[in-house]
Amino acid sequence: MCNVAIFGGSFDPPHSGHIAIVEEALKRLDICQIIVVPAFLNPFKTSSHAPAQMRLAWLQKIFADEPRVLVSDFEVCQQRQVSTIETVEHFAGAADTMYLIIGADNLASLRKWHRFEALDQRVTWVVASRDNIKIPEGYVQLDIAESVSSTLVRKAVEHYPLPEAVASEIATYYKENNASAN
Repeated sequence: MCNVAIFGGSFDPPHSGHIAIVEEALKRLDICQIIVVPAFLNPFKTSSHAPAQMRLAWLQKIFADEPRVLVSDFEVCQQRQVSTIETVEHFAGAADTMYLIIGADNLASLRKWHRFEALDQRVTWVVASRDNIKIPEGYVQLDIAESVSSTLVRKAVEHYPLPEAVASEIATYYKENNASAN
């Protein structure tokens, strides 16, 4: 076995910031694989803009040529909101050490996550910098220079560089579906 990182999220849509996080994690962390896990529906949200299967397919195309990235359909196949601890437990047998990558914007609500204490015992936290949020000691930090969010991309899809493999699909979908709301 080896060390594995899990990077979950809505990816609604996936963008250059997500790619930068994966690239930096592959460079900086002692891992053999990063598992990208799109949510069927984020446990803190009531809806998604793009369907889960579409977001999954976009991510599979984006990372198709990266052998150390596995895009997992685990949460999408559940057809429901899946807590992070469930996903970590699902992949627990695949790793000696499991890293869990989150954005710094999640730090404020982290202790509200389902079964946080159990999750905290099972993972090594990796926090990607975002919006000048201070990352406390005790977390592995990934310095990400991208200042983009899925919300910003949805609001002005034509103004942000999108992953080349799916750029036209993403732009077309969000323009046609007026997915500009948060």
